[in-house]
Amino acid sequence: LEHNSIFVSLSFTFVLVPANFLPFGNGERVTPRLDNGSSEAITLQQPFKFFGRKHNQTFVNNNGHLTFTEPLSDYIPLLNSGRDIVAPFWTHLDNRRGGTISYREDTSTAVLELVTAAIDQYFPNITFAATSSFVTTWDSVPYHSGGGVATFQVVFVSNVHRSFILINYGEIAETEQMWLAGYNTLDSVHSFTVPVTSAPELSSSSNINVNGRRSFHVDGSPNLPTNFLASGDGEIVNPRAEDGSSDDIFLQQPFKYFGRTYNQIFVSTTFPILFKLQVFYVPLVFVQNSL
Repeated sequence: LEHNSIFVSLSFTFVLVPANFLPFGNGERVTPRLDNGSSEAITLQQPFKFFGRKHNQTFVNNNGHLTFTEPLSDYIPLLNSGRDIVAPFWTHLDNRRGGTISYREDTSTAVLELVTAAIDQYFPNITFAATSSFVTTWDSVPYHSGGGVATFQVVFVSNVHRSFILINYGEIAETEQMWLAGYNTLDSVHSFTVPVTSAPELSSSSNINVNGRRSFHVDGSPNLPTNFLASGDGEIVNPRAEDGSSDDIFLQQPFKYFGRTYNQIFVSTTFPILFKLQVFYVPLVFVQNSL
C-alpha cells in the first residue's frame, strides 16, 4: 500500500501583553507606516470631556500623542502648544522600521468592567461606571534614532459626566532623543508632566501604586463625595461677588414648600436657597456706650 503524506506548515504569532495592559491587536485599526504620521479623524461614540471641553473626535499621532482638533506631526515635545493634547510618551518614533500603533473604541462589557474597577480603585471618592474605553497601543515601536523600542498604551475612560486617562507602560528603552510624558490643555491651565528623569523609569513608577501605570481624572469636575450628583457640566454659576446672589431663577416645575408654591428661587452665596428675595449678609454690631 502506498501512503501519500501531506505536510502542512502552520505559523503562529503570539503577542506578549504586559500585565497591566488592556488586550490589543485583535482586529484593531492601525495608523499608517509613515514618519511623523497620524490616523485620520476618529469619531468617538462617547464624546470625551477634557477639562471642560467635549471632544467628539481624536487623532492618534505616531510620535506618542493624541490630539482632538487636528493631527500633529511634531516629534519635539512641547506641551504648551496651544492645543488639548495627551502625550503618554512623546518622542520621535518610527513605525516604518517595525512595531504597530493600533486603536479602537471598546464598549464591550468585559473591558468596561475592567476599567470601571480600576477607576473605582484609584478614585474611591468618585462614583463612576464607564460607558466607553478608547484604547491606543504603541507596540514595540522603534525610536527614529535606533537603539531600542517603546511599548505603551493610553486609555480614555469615560461616561457622560466623567473622564479619566489610564496610561500603561511596558518596555521603554533608554534613549538620547528628547521625550516627554504628560498632558496639557488649550490654555495650559491644566498641565502635567510625569516627574521621572529617564524613559525606562516610566515602566517602574506610578502615581497610583501600580508600577508602570498612571491614572488621571481629566473632565475638570471636582472630586465630589460619592453621595453627590455630578455637577459642573454646562451649569450656570453665581457671580464671583462677596455676599452675592444669582438672578431670579424660574422653575419649570414649581416647588411646593410647606403649603406655599414657588415659581422661582435665588441661590445666595452666604445664605441657603431663597424663594422671594435676594438677601445679603449684614453683620449685626452691638455697641456698648460708656457713660
